[in-house]
Amino acid sequence: LLVAAGYQELVNYAFVDAQWERDFASGEPVRVLNPIAAQFGVMRTGLIGGLVAALKYNLNRKAGRVRVYELGKVFVRDAAAADGPLAVRGGRQPARLAGLAYGPVDDEQWGLPSRDVDFFDAKGDLEGMLPREALRFEPAPHPALHPGRSARVVLAGEPVGWIGELHPRWQQKYE
Repeated sequence: LLVAAGYQELVNYAFVDAQWERDFASGEPVRVLNPIAAQFGVMRTGLIGGLVAALKYNLNRKAGRVRVYELGKVFVRDAAAADGPLAVRGGRQPARLAGLAYGPVDDEQWGLPSRDVDFFDAKGDLEGMLPREALRFEPAPHPALHPGRSARVVLAGEPVGWIGELHPRWQQKYE
């Protein structure tokens, strides 16, 4: 569905810059003991940093309309997690889905006036992927999102994610 809505899939490294984690995530990242490069010093706890980096990359190349998503694992501390064949004690690796939309709603064309994507366009994309009757949006803050322009996504009574506009502080910092 995301591809049909014009989104392109991203695949980012799980090793990320510690500053991304401080800016966009609310958890304590897992530090890498011997990183391959200084900018890959921690394991990601969220996918927002990679999406913002992809947006900045595209904007630096004069792209006016960007739609990207990533389906990937994040790394979170969990004292209850036990060792196993595909697990490490003290941590979990849940899969997450994140998307980013920037620029005009539609590609430029003479028959439509130009309008930038907004919260309700992103909300509509999400409603197209999930069963609407079980989906709710509750106003709630997130450290990476604009205060007053973010919401918790609740599916069948369980919180499953966030939706909102990037915080102005991060818009300015990451250009």
